[in-house]
Amino acid sequence: MEERAIYQLSHKSSSLRQGEILTGVIQYKPVVSELLQKEQELSFDAVLHPYAIVVTQDCDLDWDYRARQTASSQPSKLLNSVILCEIATAREIRDTADDMNSAAWKLVVSHRHERFYFFEKILAECEIEQEGLPELTADFKKVFGIDAATLYRQIELGVVTRRTVLASPYLEHFSRRYHSFHSRVALPFQYESEREG
Repeated sequence: MEERAIYQLSHKSSSLRQGEILTGVIQYKPVVSELLQKEQELSFDAVLHPYAIVVTQDCDLDWDYRARQTASSQPSKLLNSVILCEIATAREIRDTADDMNSAAWKLVVSHRHERFYFFEKILAECEIEQEGLPELTADFKKVFGIDAATLYRQIELGVVTRRTVLASPYLEHFSRRYHSFHSRVALPFQYESEREG
């Protein structure tokens, strides 16, 4: 069997990486009905993301991490949010996504469906917990941001676990697909071809 380096171990003592898969990310969302009520303390709902992948660029993550490590931090280098894309197990996406028949699923697995990105099974030796991860699928419509300090604190407390990072050129492939989906242009009408005969 041909050896392929799709994934590499996460490094716990470094900045987050673009293409890093995390588990157990908790996003805090304000309760919308309380937003306009004066003199009431705002409450938050905790949303658990069992799997997520970091989308923020490596250079920004590096600057932010270095600024957080120094006593004389440079506010201009700090990120206010880390952008993540929600991931689910491939089985969950296959079973719950709208219009996901076998033909559409074949497009997902072969990376020809513009909305989804398929990750093959992650072997135990390729992820830091040495447990392995099932086949996963990112949904490019499900993007969220978390305050960088909050995310690093969740990692520090062991709430969030850094698992694995996409290796090059798989990282660039994921990044190109993600950005292509988010830069698409909606047309008011589809092009039509004159029918022959």
